[in-house]
Amino acid sequence: MRYYRIMSEAYYQNPFSCSAGGGRWNPKGSRMIYAGSAPTVALLEYLCIKGTAVGSKPWYMIVYEIVDEKWIGTLDKASLPQDWNILPHGKATQGFGKAWLEEKEFPFLIVPSSRVNIAFYPLEHNLLINPDFPALSGLVKVVDTISFDYLLNSLSLK
Repeated sequence: MRYYRIMSEAYYQNPFSCSAGGGRWNPKGSRMIYAGSAPTVALLEYLCIKGTAVGSKPWYMIVYEIVDEKWIGTLDKASLPQDWNILPHGKATQGFGKAWLEEKEFPFLIVPSSRVNIAFYPLEHNLLINPDFPALSGLVKVVDTISFDYLLNSLSLK
């Protein structure tokens, strides 16, 4: 299975790096990689987070391939916290993600995107990757790196 991640020019050469700054599924201090089930999901997620600032520099699409799908955990829609998709994100999903990271049962976890209607989950989704999972390098590989720019001049973003 292939997954897609957006990285800046400053960081793309280390495709398994990540900050511990926190996000929807991880609190500050807990390292996690976010990827999308399709290039468009990854592009939309990053655009929604960064806004028009994405138009100011070049980006890279990292294409990961998971060697064995048995290592991918899934999240049932019914188990989501009621406010899982609020903006800004809440602590319920961060707590869930931190627990998942610490359990180390699966290196990958499919979760819904808060930017794509839940009706399309799990067809369109995000993938959480635990960068500290033992032997991660044997379970996922980078199969492509594609340079691109967000073409914001052709969009009507205000």
